[in-house]
Amino acid sequence: MRFSSLKWALIPLFLLGGVYLYRTISLERSFREIPKAVVNFEALKADGSRTDYASEKGTATLIVLSASWCPGCLMEIPMLQNFYREYGSRGLKILMIDEDDNLKAMARFQKAKEMPWTVVHWNYDAMNALGNPGVIPVSYLVDHADNIDKVFVGDANESELRRRIEKLVGKN
Repeated sequence: MRFSSLKWALIPLFLLGGVYLYRTISLERSFREIPKAVVNFEALKADGSRTDYASEKGTATLIVLSASWCPGCLMEIPMLQNFYREYGSRGLKILMIDEDDNLKAMARFQKAKEMPWTVVHWNYDAMNALGNPGVIPVSYLVDHADNIDKVFVGDANESELRRRIEKLVGKN
């Protein structure tokens, strides 16, 4: 009787572990193709005005695919705010591509989370330029020449991202 109860208790744990393992292994496979560099793309800001990657890039640019309904994306926002404060004056720009359903939802998300960086609404040109990832969050660290230094699929590794940003913008 005890073994039977234990067996039924372990089944959900094995299933959750399998889902986590599958997700971890398959994240990078979700891309059509991971690009080596970012090509220019246009997108709409919350106020309806247009901007493009070339206008928003810095010495280093962190392009972040995110959404208000994504738990992993929400967990990364404090880290992004810290990076913005620490490295913004040294040339780091953050360009967030929001995957919410519409501009109003995106504007509410940007205001609620106090994001001072540029947030644009997703579109097919932007997604194609970034390899059509089928998952969020995804972060692309891009150098001044538009070469992709690193793609973080899923939750970004804060210490590795910090080290790479410092390499691109220079240590203080």
